[in-house]
Amino acid sequence: MPIRPENLHRYPRDWPQISARIRFERAGGRCECTGHCGLVHPGGRCPALHEQTHPDTGSMVALTTAHLNHTPEDVREENLLAACQLCHLRIDHGHHRVTRSRTLAARAAAAGQLGLLPETALIHTEPPTPPRLHQTRVPAGGCAQLPFPEPDQERRPMARIAVKITPLHPDGTECTHAIRPSGKPRDAHSGCTGRRNYAVVCSACGTVGEPYGLRVLAEPAQTAHRDSHKAITAPATS
Repeated sequence: MPIRPENLHRYPRDWPQISARIRFERAGGRCECTGHCGLVHPGGRCPALHEQTHPDTGSMVALTTAHLNHTPEDVREENLLAACQLCHLRIDHGHHRVTRSRTLAARAAAAGQLGLLPETALIHTEPPTPPRLHQTRVPAGGCAQLPFPEPDQERRPMARIAVKITPLHPDGTECTHAIRPSGKPRDAHSGCTGRRNYAVVCSACGTVGEPYGLRVLAEPAQTAHRDSHKAITAPATS
């Protein structure tokens, strides 16, 4: 995977030589993942080969070297793993989410806002239930007096906006079939040709940007677009 400029100083100078030795001398140009990414591979090991078509994603494989403990300074043999893009992204996915939440918290603190908790400390809570409106009894032979809100108390209902990730067939149509963890259809007679791309679709804006080859690549775009709608509807603070 590409090294971010701010992390270059954390890698040893001979990192290209170390990475090449892991990928080609030790791994023989094949992904070494045996379940580190959370997927069950046929035969126990990922079959992806360097510069060959990936059997699950259909994209060209560019073998990379992953740090299992996410520490670039640690270049011990047991901490390095030759991995295809799919396995590498899945191995680093949780670490990237925590890093992103900490970065956002640091930016908010620098701007003088309340600090955000890192994702590892967040607790899921349900939104509060809105109060029920009490019905007014209609007296016999009379009309009910409806309590109209004052102008400063009037509230506009906010439209619910859904931003989802839609899997696509190779021809661009939406895939609704049941699939295996590898992305291939469970039912060979369903007519499904497998999932090739993933599109971010907003109920208000439609398709956002271009489709992504992997679902984990579409998730940051989904979060960013959802946050953009939250920023628009958030009340201004004085």
